[in-house]
Amino acid sequence: MNSQTKILEERLFEIRETLLELEYLKKDVKTLIFSEEEHRHETIPESHFFVRLYHNYLRLFVIDVYKLIGNKEDHNIHKLIEFCKINLKVIKWHDSISIEKLKLLNDKLYSISVKFEQIQGLRNKYFAHNDKKKRQFSFKISLEELWEVLEGLQSIFAEINLHFDNNHWLFDIQYTSPGIIQSLSKYKRLRKLTLEEYGKNKPSIETNRLLSIIRSR
Repeated sequence: MNSQTKILEERLFEIRETLLELEYLKKDVKTLIFSEEEHRHETIPESHFFVRLYHNYLRLFVIDVYKLIGNKEDHNIHKLIEFCKINLKVIKWHDSISIEKLKLLNDKLYSISVKFEQIQGLRNKYFAHNDKKKRQFSFKISLEELWEVLEGLQSIFAEINLHFDNNHWLFDIQYTSPGIIQSLSKYKRLRKLTLEEYGKNKPSIETNRLLSIIRSR
């Protein structure tokens, strides 16, 4: 394996690991904000822990996605495309990629780059640094737009990686939504029912009422 091929292999590995971590973070954020309505409203807004968890996941997402788009970052997607262009004939490909396809991938990167300035602003002024002029930066980027940026980066990476080693990454990870929110919601309902019954002169809780809460989804 020549040096250029080895460099590409290492860059693809680092970028893939970041993209996988971002996919998990996206799923975690979605779990916190899109949980079943009843469970979410009963648990998350009242818990500073979950609110902080949501903000910290979002902070980490922005910082990590910047690793793939920042001009000075070693493993950004634009540098990956340019490295492939320059070393196209030297790299040992499984199925050689054409310069035309690399240009199309560059165009695809450009199409999602309209959101890069907002991501950079969030990262530099709020999340990675405490910029004294941060209040002057008006960020306008939604979660859905962040997900679109991630999907675009994943798509570009997957195309290059497929040509390099014939492994097609879909980033469709096996994700099991944590049941902690639902469990906490059940606990709150059980506690409320128990206290209500205890306050009566003859406290009594039917087993079926308890089981209906425990078994609820």
